[in-house]
Parts: sequence; C-alpha cells; structure tokens
Amino acid sequence: MLMGFATTQAEQKNDWAYPLELTGAGLSSNFGEFRGNRVHTGIDFKTNMQTGYKVFAIDGGTITRLSVKKLGFGNAIYIEHPNGLMSVYGHLERFTDKELGLQNVVEQQRKKRGTKYPGDISVNIPVKKGQLIGYSGESGYGLPHLHLEVRRGGATPIDPFEHGFSYNDTIAPTIESLSIEPVGAESFVNGEHTFQEFPLNKQGDTFATPQIPKISGKVRFTVSAFDQIGAENRCAVDEIDLYIAHSGVDQTDLFIDEHHVFHNQFDVVTYDTNQRGGLVYDYNLTRLSNPTHYYYRLYMLSSALFPYRQAFAKTNGVWDTTTAQAGRHTLILQMRDATGNLSTAQMQVDVVKDAAATFAQAPVKLPQGKTWLAELREFDGFIEVALLTAVPLSAEPTLTLRPQNGAVKALAMTPQRQGDYRAAYPLSAKDAGVLTIELAATQQGERIAQRWEFPVNPIFAKQGGVVRYGDKATMSIPAGALYQNIFANIWPTTAYKAQDGLPLKSDVFDFRPTGTPFDAQGKVSIQYAADVKSPQKLGVYWWDNIKERWYYMDDELNPAKRTVSANIIYPSIYAVIQDNLNPAITEFSPESGSAASNVSKVWAVIKDEGKGVNESSIVMTLDGKRVDGEFDPDRSRYTYQLTKNLAPGKHTVTVQASDKAGNPANPQTATFIAK
Repeated sequence: MLMGFATTQAEQKNDWAYPLELTGAGLSSNFGEFRGNRVHTGIDFKTNMQTGYKVFAIDGGTITRLSVKKLGFGNAIYIEHPNGLMSVYGHLERFTDKELGLQNVVEQQRKKRGTKYPGDISVNIPVKKGQLIGYSGESGYGLPHLHLEVRRGGATPIDPFEHGFSYNDTIAPTIESLSIEPVGAESFVNGEHTFQEFPLNKQGDTFATPQIPKISGKVRFTVSAFDQIGAENRCAVDEIDLYIAHSGVDQTDLFIDEHHVFHNQFDVVTYDTNQRGGLVYDYNLTRLSNPTHYYYRLYMLSSALFPYRQAFAKTNGVWDTTTAQAGRHTLILQMRDATGNLSTAQMQVDVVKDAAATFAQAPVKLPQGKTWLAELREFDGFIEVALLTAVPLSAEPTLTLRPQNGAVKALAMTPQRQGDYRAAYPLSAKDAGVLTIELAATQQGERIAQRWEFPVNPIFAKQGGVVRYGDKATMSIPAGALYQNIFANIWPTTAYKAQDGLPLKSDVFDFRPTGTPFDAQGKVSIQYAADVKSPQKLGVYWWDNIKERWYYMDDELNPAKRTVSANIIYPSIYAVIQDNLNPAITEFSPESGSAASNVSKVWAVIKDEGKGVNESSIVMTLDGKRVDGEFDPDRSRYTYQLTKNLAPGKHTVTVQASDKAGNPANPQTATFIAK
C-alpha cells in the first residue's frame, strides 16, 4: 500500500483579495516555472492580450515603492503588509491617481529626474485590501499580463498558492513521458548507456506505457509534465513524488519499492538560489513556447544547492538496482498542481542482474557494404568502445588504452550479443591529456584496426578550468560554477541545419557535457574564418536541436585572435554565424490607405531573424518631422504615442531601421486619413 508524503503546510493562510478585475481568464504562468537559468518567482494572470484592467491590493498595508523601468517588471508597485509579507504587481500600464495619487508621484519624478524611466521611487502611502492601485499592461518584458509576486521579508519569493491565493481549478496535470538514464559505466537501459524517453498515454485515471524496459546498475529519472490553470497555457506543476513499485504536479515525488525516492515542492526560493533552474529542469529538453515542454529532474545534482526547501532525494535520486530484487518493479509517479489536483503515472521495469540480458537480441545491422563498424562513444564520466560485426571474428578483439602520462592498460571486449562487442572505461583525472585507444581484431583472415585519440579534460567544480579544441574553440568555466566535477570536451559536429541568410563562418562545435548547468556563466570563444570582411556582422549562435533553428547569443569580438565569444549557462552546440539578413518593416497602424478616427498612436512592426533590431537605428517621421517612439521587442513594434490630436486629413508616416549587424531595412512609408 502506498504511503502519502506529508507536505509542510503554510504557517498561515491569508484571506487575500483577488488582484485583477478580470476574473475568468486563467493563469499563464505559475510559481517555479522554467525561465532559462532561473525560475519564475510569481504567478501571471492572463488578460486576453488586452491592457487596462483594474488591479487591486491583495491585502492592506503600505505602498513603499513604485518602479518605472523600461525592462524587467516595467511599471510595478511594492506593498509591505503587517504580517511581514510583501506583494509586488508588475507590468502595469499605469498607476492609479484616484485616492492614492500614484501616477502623479511618477510624473513628478519623471520631471525631477529628466527621464521617462525614473527607476525606483520610495513612497509611504497606506493602502487598503482590495483598493485600486493601477491598471494591467505590458510594460517591461512580456505581452499583456499581470505578474503577482509575494515575498517574505522583501527578498524571498514564496508561492502565493501556499499562503492564501486560490483559483477554481479542476484540471489535473498532464504527464507526457518518463525517462530513464543509466548512471555510470556498469549501468544499462535496454542494453544502452543512453538517456531513453518513454511516452505516456492516459489510460483511465492513470498515465501509462506498454513498454517495459530492462535495466541494470544505477539509474535516475526525468519526467515531462505540465499543468493548466483555467487556460490553455502550459504551466509548471507544483509538487512531484516518485516511488518505485508503488507511487506527485504541485509536488513531485519518487518512491522505490515503497521507499520514497524523490519529492519536490515548488514553494519558496531566494534571489541567491533563483539562478539554479538547471538543477530542477533538464536544459537539453525543456523549452518555452511552440509548444512548452517542462522536463523535471527527479534527482539532485547538488542537494546542498537545490533551490527549493521542501525537497528530498534518497541517494540523490539515483536507484541502485544492484541492491534490488531481480524481476519486475513498478514506478509510480504522483504529480499535483497548486490546488491539489492529482495525476498518477505508472511504468513497469524489469531489473536484471546480468547486464547482457538488457540487450536486444536482434541481429546487428550495419551500413550496406560494411562487415564491421568501430565506434568510440562518450558519456558522463566514462567512454565506451563498441565493435559491431556482421561476420564472426576469429577471436575476441583486443583493446589497449595509453594515457598520456601513464602505463598501457588492456580492456577485455566481451560480446553483449552476437556481433556486438563492448568495453567501458571510467575516466580519471589521472588520465588528463590525450588518451590513445587502439582496437584490433581479425575477421575472415583480414586485420581490423582502429585508433582514436581522446582528450581527457577534467574540470573540478571548485577550481573551474578551460577546455580547448586547438585554436578554434575554447570553453571557460569559472571557479565554483559547476555543481559536480566533470570531464569536458569540444567536438566538431554536423548535427545542425543551415539557415538561409545566416551563413556559417566557423566550424560548428558540440561543447560537452551537453546541458550541464552552471551556477555562474561560462564562456565559449570560437575562431572565425580568415576571409571574413565584416566582423561586425558576426555572432555566436546556439543551435536548438528541438526547434531546429539558430539563436543569436552575443558578439564579443577579439580581432587579434579572430574570435567571437558569448556567455553561456550550459554547454551545447555553438558556432560563429554571419548575419546577412535584412530586417523587414512589415506592418503599420493606422494601415496605409485607411481612414482612422481617434488616432492616439502610430506604430510599425520591424522584424529581424539574426542578431536583432538595433533600437537606436530606428527613425520614424510623422508628416516629415521625426518623432520619438519606443521599440517593444516582445511585439517587434515601434510605437509613437501622440501628444495631441491629429488634424483631419492626410498624414504620412515613414520608418527606417537597421539590425545589430548593420543590415538596413528597406524604408517604408504609410499614408492614412485622420477623420
């Protein structure tokens, strides 16, 4: 019988007012969601792509700060409450003047400081629970929505759902897949050392799969899941539990043979730990939008630095099947959302004691015309040499390894199935340098020989280090940026696609171990081709193998070394690309040729697929006079707010712009009639 996990309840449930005039649109994001190298520290209320809805204080207190910034939260209000909590309301369109006079305070500070964005403004204004404080907008980052954040002591974000906020939500989380990853050279899933994902389907009240993988050695787990809170947006779950042989998405829990293996609840973070999203989410697979996929690690790379306090991982979430009984086991995963809706997933696995028994017994398949194939495979902390043969060998192959500063070592290559010989070698810091690997065998009287030179590059977490691929590429990792010691490498790769208008100006490199999260930014530097004549068009780009496109990172140039550099939060595939794409001015409002009434603003859409639009290059004129507008990168829109009504009749708007590579857009003109 499964045992439930007793979660710590909030010390006090608050009776909060709903913060938004619009009550039925749902949430677009919740607490703890993936945001690259950080996690989301509040909840986002949908406003159906509209602005101007009334925003109310959730509780009584004192408004101590107004914030008016171009980026970040944009226009925001900070309220300190008598119970020691603080509430923050972000991305507002404007502040209220009624009763509180907040907008008047902002206008005074704009004049005093001589800027549209005066930043933080200290105030001391009492406010009542449910009192109007502002209007929803899209200032700062993001499209229209209201961001609500609750903090303890002003610096520790907490989940509003855990402290009094509620929403009428009856939709349980959706569990998409469960993945199993072997840990170490002696561990296998279905005969392989690779991460393997098993899709789950809803069967009655449970998510399940008919597949029953065979596993041996040590393994760890990753789950893909999402929740929906009154809207179609995919939000993160709130709690996860994993059990093996018996059994949540407000929590995540993992149990093995009635032993609780993993639990996490997304309840509270600090700004000192907020950058550790890579400990919670798998960077290789988690993506935002089109569509959103969250892959949660059900293990801990660092229990001491894990960002959430209500987290538990027996043996750091690694299941050592060598201590389990052979035979069938059931994984039970429970996931809860913030309102307590529960989803359960089940998956059976067969634990085998003989690793060879995990291998499929199907015949070895080789490329046409090949009778043998030798491969060197790199994994986390070890390498594997494989020899696949379609024709029997005269004898078992021999394998020798020669460290750069050590004695020759011989490894036995044993057949895991007919024609499939393998040998694994755990890497050691003592082998630092070039490891020479030689494979030899005889097949039908002909000698098989293969030689590799494998760089062994240990990097210690406390010390950091640099790994190089000759003069062509380097990766620098600062001291303390790693959660564990690693073996790093850089390899040329062909695992990418070309993109029109973005030609490669370097080799494409796979920086490894791919997806390893950093606690502080590392840096990649890549040498570009000698024939490049316009270095300002260059940049380091990241290849997203899921969305299959290149994304611009940065363009720190070193002409003396002919390199371009960019900061990174994890190793992946990077290259130097030249941006030859011209930005495009695609849309005007009012539309060209239209007749418009009550025109309060004019805008144009400016899009760029390479390094992005250079905001300082944008020039808009209205009836021949330059006007001072503002670019919104979320909408790719440059907008000028009119300061007075337009005279009736014909008006002309022109726009010109360039991108950050210096490529100009074709200037565009629109004419319209103001009624």
